[in-house]
Amino acid sequence: MTDGNELAWADVEDGAAKIFKVWVTGSELKWAEEAWTFLAEKGLASCATEIEVTASYLRLVALAQIYEEFCGAAWEENPETPLNYFAEHFEINPLALGVLAAEIDSTELHGAAEDFELLEAALFIVTRNLRIEIFECLEAAYGGAHQLYLRLSRTRSPVPSPDEDDDALEVTGANSTAYEFVTNGFRL
Repeated sequence: MTDGNELAWADVEDGAAKIFKVWVTGSELKWAEEAWTFLAEKGLASCATEIEVTASYLRLVALAQIYEEFCGAAWEENPETPLNYFAEHFEINPLALGVLAAEIDSTELHGAAEDFELLEAALFIVTRNLRIEIFECLEAAYGGAHQLYLRLSRTRSPVPSPDEDDDALEVTGANSTAYEFVTNGFRL
């Protein structure tokens, strides 16, 4: 950890490398690092308390899920990785996760009969809620939803070429779905 106030990229890089793996030769891990830097600058990678550490890790989990969903919308390539797989690469405190989930909506937790179901429900509730602040942070950092969309569109290749922007702007079903996903705050 950096100065005790935030998780640096080095603190999450090993886990991130395991969850940002849609493309064999893509640049999604580089984008994840870039996005993490923006989140950290806005105080969204805080680690002052166990609840903040858990929320910070879950922002990265949510970011990985968002990226997979974007790939599904843009290129029909969504591995649909379960949230618990993403989360297992980080030290998610189950008590802190429960507190975060209950603060949002404890009624969704009541239907869980098994520990696994409770974990899945809590992960879903918290990461769904974190999307809002992630979107707002990245939209501001990139200068708008359009620029955020273009940046995400360039992650499929290891080194994007300038004409990839032209492909991203071509009106096709996939492009419009991916564009709508981004402009709707990472919601389909």
